[in-house]
Amino acid sequence: MSKLVILDTETTGVLEEDRIIQLSYLVTDFNGKIEEVHNEFCQAPLISKFDAMAIHHITPEMLEGKPRCQDLKGFARLQELNTPENIFIIQSADFDLGMLSKEGFESKMKLVDTFRIHRYFYHEDPHGLQYNRYALGLYKKEAQQMQDLGVQIAAHDALGDVIVLKNFYDHLLNNHEQDMMVQMCSKPILMEIMPFGKHKGKRIEEVALMERRSLAYMLETFDLDMDLKYSFEHYYNLTKDKVALIIGFGKYKGKAPADVVNEDRNYLEWMANKADNIVPELKAEIKRVLDVNPA
Repeated sequence: MSKLVILDTETTGVLEEDRIIQLSYLVTDFNGKIEEVHNEFCQAPLISKFDAMAIHHITPEMLEGKPRCQDLKGFARLQELNTPENIFIIQSADFDLGMLSKEGFESKMKLVDTFRIHRYFYHEDPHGLQYNRYALGLYKKEAQQMQDLGVQIAAHDALGDVIVLKNFYDHLLNNHEQDMMVQMCSKPILMEIMPFGKHKGKRIEEVALMERRSLAYMLETFDLDMDLKYSFEHYYNLTKDKVALIIGFGKYKGKAPADVVNEDRNYLEWMANKADNIVPELKAEIKRVLDVNPA
């Protein structure tokens, strides 16, 4: 029978060099009934950074004598569960899957990334697991769960987060079919609403049309996740032929290059050759206007 594997890790930090020090997951049937609980500490080839330790409170002394992650019983069981008919449930899956890959684990399971699903459908709300633990009243289930499972639930402890994640996923299932969420997470998700920054809440297509330089800047400089990069590029290209080629800054803000060329050709030449952060379409239009209006 197919299983759900609901997983979280704690690590020495969040950089490329960092590794897993706590591996926790629940195994449930497709109806959500918990069948297995796995929660183990392990040694990493480096000591936890203090900023990470301040979050998960796992000290070096707690890890003394622990095996490597690859030698954990839970890791061996995870390898057994790693088949295409099973489903991984992870919050912000790229991080945990990246950490698991450093231990030689490459997932063959289908995936539901609860962060991506929640951000798409509830774009104006915070998407952190602990926020939703309280905002959605998920904490009200925990006393009975702790009693049933014989465990304690604490924020930023991997097992505690796994139990919160199960409750969060059960909440998502009230409105969204599992197969649909799996399908969404199998490829980049085309988002419609800007989830952060000064344009938060606006349609990304609107930003691509009206604040094109801002979108281009984010594409060039921000470390965007898969969905945001895909969505920004999609709407940037979709609106390429619709965008109003208007100067968006400086003393000629709001004017078209053709309206400026006879008044201040030197300014347009500066924009074409030296100004930074001008979208390619506007720069091309400025050069076109300069070419057809020779000095």
